[in-house]
Amino acid sequence: MFPDNRIRELRKKAKLSQAELGEKVGLHQTQIGKLESAGRNLTFEWARRIAGALGVPLVDLLGDADNPDRLSPEERALVAEFRHAPPEQQAMVKRVAAPLHDYKHEPDDPAGLRRRA
Repeated sequence: MFPDNRIRELRKKAKLSQAELGEKVGLHQTQIGKLESAGRNLTFEWARRIAGALGVPLVDLLGDADNPDRLSPEERALVAEFRHAPPEQQAMVKRVAAPLHDYKHEPDDPAGLRRRA
């Protein structure tokens, strides 16, 4: 179901061995290895367990092809702060961000520095 995933990358970042992750989620080390290499299909249930064990949102297990808009930790923190802000502060942030819609994001302009025509 999730052929391209980031389990290995996130497991290493969490400083866990395959055996340690397997113990946390109830799988043998060899099965973790197969999930990491797409030798075994990653079901939704296993993805939920693994994401929980790694302390990441489920969507972060998806590879770049399936999740091109993945948020960086900094972006995730900003979204969390926005969600917890009172409505008047959210409105202020929206007003400040509104001019960003005037910029065109092109592949050769990842920062969106060119104005739309």
